[in-house]
Amino acid sequence: MLVLHGPAGGGKSTLARQLADFLGEDRRRPMRRLAIGRRPARPIHLMLRTLLAVGVAHDRLRTALLAEGEDWTGQVGAACREGLRADAPAVVVLEDVPPGTRGQYLVRAVAEMLEYTECVLIATTGTDTAPAAGDPDVLWHRVAPEPGEARAPGFEERRALLPGPEAALLDIFALWERTEFPLDTWLPVKGLTASERRDMIERLHRKGFLRKVRPGWYELRPVVRDELVGTAPDPEVRGVSALFDARLAQRLLDEPRVLGDTAEHWVELALRLLRSDQPHAPLFLNWLASGLAGEGALIPLLMLKAGLEHHTGGWDALTVPLAAAARQAGLPVAAAEALTAAARRTPGAAVAGRTRPEAAVLGELALTQHHLGRLREAEDTLDRLPAGVPDGWALHVRAAIRTDRGRLREVGRLLRLAIETHQVHGDRRGEAWAVFHYGRLRLTRGDLEEARKRLDTAWHTFQDVGDVVGAAWAATELCRVALLHNGPEPDVLRELEAAPAAHREHGDARGEAWATLWSGVAYADAGDPRAEAVLERALRLFLLLPDRLGAAWAWHHRAALAGATATLRDALSAFTDADCVPGVAWTLLQAPVQAGSLRPPADTLLSEAGDRFEAIGDLAGELWVAAVRHWSDAGASARAVQALGRCYPGHVLADVDWRGPRDGIPHAVRHLILGAGTYPFHEEAPQPAAHIRLTLLDDAPVPDTAARIALRVEPAPGTDAPLPRLTARATPLTRADIDPPHSVPVHDTALFLLTPHAPGRHRVRFTIEDAVSLTVLQQVETDIDVTGPTGVARLAAPQAEPARRA
Repeated sequence: MLVLHGPAGGGKSTLARQLADFLGEDRRRPMRRLAIGRRPARPIHLMLRTLLAVGVAHDRLRTALLAEGEDWTGQVGAACREGLRADAPAVVVLEDVPPGTRGQYLVRAVAEMLEYTECVLIATTGTDTAPAAGDPDVLWHRVAPEPGEARAPGFEERRALLPGPEAALLDIFALWERTEFPLDTWLPVKGLTASERRDMIERLHRKGFLRKVRPGWYELRPVVRDELVGTAPDPEVRGVSALFDARLAQRLLDEPRVLGDTAEHWVELALRLLRSDQPHAPLFLNWLASGLAGEGALIPLLMLKAGLEHHTGGWDALTVPLAAAARQAGLPVAAAEALTAAARRTPGAAVAGRTRPEAAVLGELALTQHHLGRLREAEDTLDRLPAGVPDGWALHVRAAIRTDRGRLREVGRLLRLAIETHQVHGDRRGEAWAVFHYGRLRLTRGDLEEARKRLDTAWHTFQDVGDVVGAAWAATELCRVALLHNGPEPDVLRELEAAPAAHREHGDARGEAWATLWSGVAYADAGDPRAEAVLERALRLFLLLPDRLGAAWAWHHRAALAGATATLRDALSAFTDADCVPGVAWTLLQAPVQAGSLRPPADTLLSEAGDRFEAIGDLAGELWVAAVRHWSDAGASARAVQALGRCYPGHVLADVDWRGPRDGIPHAVRHLILGAGTYPFHEEAPQPAAHIRLTLLDDAPVPDTAARIALRVEPAPGTDAPLPRLTARATPLTRADIDPPHSVPVHDTALFLLTPHAPGRHRVRFTIEDAVSLTVLQQVETDIDVTGPTGVARLAAPQAEPARRA
């Protein structure tokens, strides 16, 4: 341990980095920099920041999410030591340690954290003299100021030479408690373009006022801050900093984004808002915690938990996002227990909507029970929510549960209402999940083209709002669409092979398990010998969670593949417990197929399977029952086979040998529920009479400037019939204006002017109606990228006002 001490401006940080670079080159040691400065300086924060730098695996920290007191801090400490031992011995640079006893305590805490790791610790502090009776294991070295450094004569003169905007920017950096700034950061300066801001930050760095902490990130040198605000009253400085924080937080709430590598800085912002008692601190805290949970960012979420616990003495306000993160990380039982306890102690609120504490807890509990495969229990929990208050999340979770139970009758209506409710509240993330579940519904119904469109829309929206877990789920379901549409082709198999890793990357244990199951299903239908091992792995993953429904499907497919009767009984028991009617029906049907016999016990099973298929309106399931029952009757079997051929794409039944039930039923089709009278693959679809063509007439739209969009209705090829009188209406779904704002007649072409008010990806919905009957004939949505002064568009433009979206 080496402590570099001395007055500000002596070059301690520079020397520390030079030493770290020397050790790194000479002994191949990576540098782990932990700057304290104005950050929270408790040992738990330093341990978590070390873990963030090392990149520890999710499973080492997931149990700490819902643990109490010393239990969770001890788990973090153990994970930190394990992570550092597993990592190459590093040089840990602890910069800007506070002087005095507090600083010595922090250095000792970090030293204990690094014990037995073979790391080197270099700390810098403003203490002018070493302690008289110091630790013999610590080497203290005084770094004296060099001529020409700050605090020497000339600082004021150098600052006076700065142009006005640069001097103002320097004052903002000094007054703001925020420690690090990326080049593309928002700053409270009017009339400053992004490129001008970047140039000014880089000039301040070249002139020695800022130092680069890593590529693209800068911080104000401590000595410069001391010069600028060292004599200012603390309350005054804190008041200005709190104002900057409040404005930055509002911008983050208005603009969805991937938190990613910047999450730690937004955690610090949330904690500063709490310390300064900002009125919207709870709203920002909830938004940030939900985003961190959605991205599987466990370490920043634990930082938030530590800060809130230190500030308020507890972390009850984070129970819902912490439970959501624990569930996603593979601990749904612990999450359900925490949410059940929270539901008992959370009072009802007089306010309507998703912001009710009781509604948030119950909604998350129902989602967790769904993930555990306790489907009936999950719906019962949703029934406890206040009636008459539309809750988009509750609606689409109920729809997802009913889809898994096979009760599809009301699912479409629930999802349409969920989408509208999310739009009214301006919740694009909730809207993306509702659209995702609508895509799953269409996939279950066998409407592959509509499923693909909806899932693709959901994927793009997840990308826009930074929901990486949702994007991975949408991508996996799109692979399922490709599997059913194209069969187990090599490209489809490769995409499904990669799907589990995408979920695992974001700490989504349940997503990994289901993606592994779909990969095993594809291998089984391809006749690939890897199918059994992959399905076995899926079963292990489901049992570890546990997810009773997923385990049931894994047992079912393994039994169908290997002909294991005992495994089939396990599947039937699990499906019955989960109240999954399709799973029960297919398992009852599979028993006589495996037995290869139609003696009376098998006939009873077939009748029970047929009754269940009929109860959920699954025509294809009933036809499979008929095909198996009449396998020896050529005429009856042929009629069932002919009807089944209209239910699926041609390749699905191409390899089925219809001479006997032992040859089995394709695996992928068992997850479809095809209603009576619907033959999605071979019916004569109505041919379109016309197509809509949208053309952006301006190449590079920019904010606050009108961009022209031409809408043209073109007759379909081979169509001679005249089109009816049509009108078109454009509705912006992001922060933009459209002219004209009302419906306009379409005489071949209609022209609209879109004026976006922010950079980013803007979305516009066009509605085509029959001018006489006012019947909506088609709605199309298009995305338009609007670039800012930097020439780069953000992920998503700010949303439109809720009323406009509704």
